[in-house]
Amino acid sequence: MTVSGQEPARIPLRVADRFFLAAHTGEQRLSARVDGALVALGCAGALLAELILEEEIAVTPSVRPSGKGRCPDFLSWTILREVRQESGHDMRTWLEYLGQTATEKVRARLTIIDVLREVPVSGGWRGGTAAAWQFAEDGASKPEADLEALFTSVETAGGSGMITVPSRIAEISLALLLRETGVLRQIRLPKHIARQGEYRMESWEPRIPGALRSLINEVGAARGQAAITPRH
Repeated sequence: MTVSGQEPARIPLRVADRFFLAAHTGEQRLSARVDGALVALGCAGALLAELILEEEIAVTPSVRPSGKGRCPDFLSWTILREVRQESGHDMRTWLEYLGQTATEKVRARLTIIDVLREVPVSGGWRGGTAAAWQFAEDGASKPEADLEALFTSVETAGGSGMITVPSRIAEISLALLLRETGVLRQIRLPKHIARQGEYRMESWEPRIPGALRSLINEVGAARGQAAITPRH
C-alpha cells in the first residue's frame, strides 16, 4: 500500500542491473554501446560479483559456495544453485557458461521490477512484430552522473587501506567491469573526470576483496581472448 503523496519505494538496482543499463543507450529502443558478446560477458561477471559481495560464493581459485543461500532475488538464487551443483569449475568457465544467457536474464529482472518495458516494433520485410525494450520512465539510467560522482567523491580511506564498505565495493566493482568490457570508453565523461577515474580505478583495484580482483582479471582476460579469436 502506498501512503498518499509518497512515491512507491523502488527495488534497489543490483550490480548486474546497473551494468546492463550503463551498457545500453537509447530512448525509444535500447541499443548496446558495445558488441553483444561484451555485454553478455559484463552481465555474467556482474552476476558473479553480486554473489561474491553477498559472501555466497568464494574463489579458491575454483568457484564454490560459501554462504547460507540467502539471496535477495530469484536470479541470484538460481545461479547459486547451479554453483552448488557444479562446484569446482574455475571463474573463466563460469563466465563463459553464464554469458550464454546473462543478458537476457538481467533484462528480464529489470522488466519484472518495471525499470524496462517490452515494446513491439516492426518486424521489417518479414512482417509481424519483434521485441524491443525501452526505459519504463525518463532518466532511468544515468551512468554518466553515477560515474562522475564516483570518480570525484571524497576518499574516506587511505590510499593503501582495504576498502570494506559493501556499497562502495559494489560501485567500484561496477566501474571496473565497465572498464574491462570497453563500455566505459563509450560513456561520455569530461576528459578530466575520465582521467581521474582511470587513476582512481588503478588505486582501488588492489584494495577490493581478492575474489572480486580475480573476477575483474578474468573478465579482462576473456575480453582479450575474444578479441584475438578468429570468427568463422
